[in-house]
Amino acid sequence: MRKPRISLRTGMSTVIVLCWLAPILLLVTVFGFLLGESYQRSARQEMNDNAQFALLQMQSELESAVSDSKSVSYDGVIRSAYRSYRESRNKIALYRSANEYLRDNFSRSHGYRAVFLVFWEEEVNANAYAFCDGESGSALIRDCQEATPVILDAMREEDTQLCFLLIGGQLYLTRNLLDSHFEPYATIVIMLRPSALFAPLSALGDPEELQLLLDGLCFGYDGEEGVEPRQEEDGYRYDAQIEGHELSLHVSAREYNAWKENPWLNWAAGGAALLVLPLLVLLWLLWGRHVRRPVETLVEANMKVQAGERGYEITQHAPNTEFETLFEHFNDMSAEMKAQFERSYLEQQASQRAQIKALQSQINPHFLNNTLEVINWEARIAGNDRVGAMIEALSTMLDAALDRDGRTQIALREELGYVDAYLYIIRERLGEGFHVHKEIDESLLQRQVPRLILQPIVENAVEHDMTRNGGGELWLRVYRQERLLVLEVEHEGSMTEADREKVAGQLRSTSEISGSVGIQNVNQRLKLIYGEDGSLSLDETGRGTILARIRFPLAEEGE
Repeated sequence: MRKPRISLRTGMSTVIVLCWLAPILLLVTVFGFLLGESYQRSARQEMNDNAQFALLQMQSELESAVSDSKSVSYDGVIRSAYRSYRESRNKIALYRSANEYLRDNFSRSHGYRAVFLVFWEEEVNANAYAFCDGESGSALIRDCQEATPVILDAMREEDTQLCFLLIGGQLYLTRNLLDSHFEPYATIVIMLRPSALFAPLSALGDPEELQLLLDGLCFGYDGEEGVEPRQEEDGYRYDAQIEGHELSLHVSAREYNAWKENPWLNWAAGGAALLVLPLLVLLWLLWGRHVRRPVETLVEANMKVQAGERGYEITQHAPNTEFETLFEHFNDMSAEMKAQFERSYLEQQASQRAQIKALQSQINPHFLNNTLEVINWEARIAGNDRVGAMIEALSTMLDAALDRDGRTQIALREELGYVDAYLYIIRERLGEGFHVHKEIDESLLQRQVPRLILQPIVENAVEHDMTRNGGGELWLRVYRQERLLVLEVEHEGSMTEADREKVAGQLRSTSEISGSVGIQNVNQRLKLIYGEDGSLSLDETGRGTILARIRFPLAEEGE
């Protein structure tokens, strides 16, 4: 199947879009994309450097807090005060010593909101506090007191291990203090100040996502004094170690959209389109006037000629000299085609009439001789109805052969009448061993067919095999196949290699017929009347028969 072609208009539109408008838009788009990629790489590199630096600063801040928590355990001041309390049971002295120690060592630290001791002995029932950097208040005391039970519960199995706890949005650093028997008697708790701890993160700008993981606990800082748990997302991760505790910074860079961040790119793309648009309109108008419309005129004229309007002339004015020349050449060609067709048609009609007359005059007299011999034989024996019937059949055949009325086309019913007359004579000649089977579509009986187109094929079947074999089976079929009328004659018999070559030669031959009527007569008449639409084939079948098939266009009723 032939590939469908696009129209000239579609092709030109495609060329304009692909070769003009698309490259400009593509150039602007690629420029914006490359600009965005360049900025994105630069931003990611800067964020990578800032994230690593921020992580180091937070690591240093936390290591300082860890060192301060260790000093409480190592310098022994709190342990000595607690030992004195165990001897004197003076809780006020214990509280005063602890509070003074914490105030002297922690109150000036900017990185802590509060530092306090939680004693494990229930009888003590007192905490020592140091509120750092001038921060104090009942709300902060209440937060510390509310966190105390949670801290004690979390630190019971931790020995002297350092722990980070997130309680009520506040990050705590805790460590147990051991007595001389290595039993925990108190816990030092440092409430870290988020604004100081997370201050280095401000250098990261405005990332898409920023999270901290401390010992697997994921949280984020939102600028207030508290921290909130978060879900970990995709992005960049940076890790650091603080005495066996893992500190991780997770950052997701915000995607950079060059079109949103640089509105001038949109203006540039729009300006380019506006500059190109007038040129496109002008080009389209010129193309339509000087190329598309003249081509459409030529296509329309060609279709009219194909539809049968031979001699059609283009009357439209050509927009340029090139198409003016084409229009003139087309008109000349159309006029010459009309003249040649009329001459050819008249010549072909004359030739067909002459050749058909010649073909119809070449009926083999051998058949008439055989028929007369049979009639003569019957007459010598005795006169009866069979002789009359045979003479009537012979009369019908003579009418068909002589063609007194000069008709070249007759109804299919009449053509089958000629065949029946012939078959009656053959049946009388061959006797009971000759059998004819008919499969006729009666709706086709009034359709026009060439005179004597079927009888010569039946005669060929009878004379070639059935007479030689003394009878046999013969099938006669008439049916429609789409727009074609099909006539089939099938009979028992076979062909030798010489027969096949002879048949093939007769079907190929275009020379004048001399001698027999047969398949060459019918084949040439079909070609003369119908051209390539008419055909005759003769083939052996797989069931031991020979099938002759005639095909030609089915004439409409009334033609």
